[in-house]
Amino acid sequence: ASAVLNASGAGSANYSAVNIYPTDTGISINGNLDSPLIDLNGADHVTIDGRVNATGTTKDLTISNTSTSSTAGTSTVRFINGAQNNTVKYCHIKGAESFAASGVLFFSTTSSSNGNDNNSISNNNITSSISANRPANAIYSSGTPGKDNSGNSISTNNFYDFFKHSAASNGILLSSNTTAWTIDGNSFYETASYAPTASASHNVIQISNANGNGFVISNNYIGGNTALCGGTAWTKSNTANNLFNGIRVNVGVTAVSSIQNNTIKNFNWSNSGSTDWIGINVEGGHVNIGTISGNTIGATSGTNSISITGGLNGQSVYGIKLSGTGVFNCNDNHIGSITGLAASGLATHLYGIHLSGSAVTNIEHNTIGSTTTGSSIFAGS
Repeated sequence: ASAVLNASGAGSANYSAVNIYPTDTGISINGNLDSPLIDLNGADHVTIDGRVNATGTTKDLTISNTSTSSTAGTSTVRFINGAQNNTVKYCHIKGAESFAASGVLFFSTTSSSNGNDNNSISNNNITSSISANRPANAIYSSGTPGKDNSGNSISTNNFYDFFKHSAASNGILLSSNTTAWTIDGNSFYETASYAPTASASHNVIQISNANGNGFVISNNYIGGNTALCGGTAWTKSNTANNLFNGIRVNVGVTAVSSIQNNTIKNFNWSNSGSTDWIGINVEGGHVNIGTISGNTIGATSGTNSISITGGLNGQSVYGIKLSGTGVFNCNDNHIGSITGLAASGLATHLYGIHLSGSAVTNIEHNTIGSTTTGSSIFAGS
């Protein structure tokens, strides 16, 4: 059964804080449940710390749900009914849920007076528990109208081997009734080449809530086969036609959301058809992109930091794509070392920055290509 901690004061639950950590190495919490493995049901001030004796920097505790169920609520750790001020850190967190509205870490609805707020997920390794059955979402949030899941922080985690091969998939998906989250300093990568079996969209960070405001997406690394976009390229074969978005946002206009100093590079991505590859995709809202510290898609020198190959009907590659309504400020970003190829005789469309829609837009001081390397931007067939 799920390990459930209720809110203090509910039934016999009575605590001010709960600290959970291993006192020896190699400890794991495992299960195969069509429900949450750990359920923070209105619980506040709970810390799950994977370090031995809660000291040092080594991630030791493993928390894993191996269920591949599509049953609603299947997850490894769920926050529900006003779970607030909780921390999960320095753990190996694994899951395989296949329900599109759930996640390995699942921020759910509430029957409390508030949402699941001010929780922190930091310094963890977050991945699949079964390599052949990856999760639909590594982190998913969808709250309750009027009681948004807000103020949560996802920082300095390693997300790897998380895209589901047989269906649409997301690293982080923040959906309805979710607002004012911070996603900072995380690494997203694939440790080995993979071959999807379905033509479905793959989004690394997606915020899809036109009523959500004040999101911060900063200092993240997307690409490569190790943390910080390191190692060899994130490689996908042309077995399917998969839309890719590194960062994809559709947010509100009440308070500005910010996309700053993110790096997207070290990719070798092939499609069987003409589906787009997009570094940063802003589909609406009040959003600043690079206004404090510019984002880098590819590199400022060299070639082939990002290599995208399309199949039938050609290929479109976007560094930054801006569309819809709102206010967009897109400044000081760096887009280069990108190669787009298509099958023989077909067109490659390669856009540094592409604008459509009716948003109030300011685009300034961006560098597209390289001032030192020839053919930094290259499109061919």
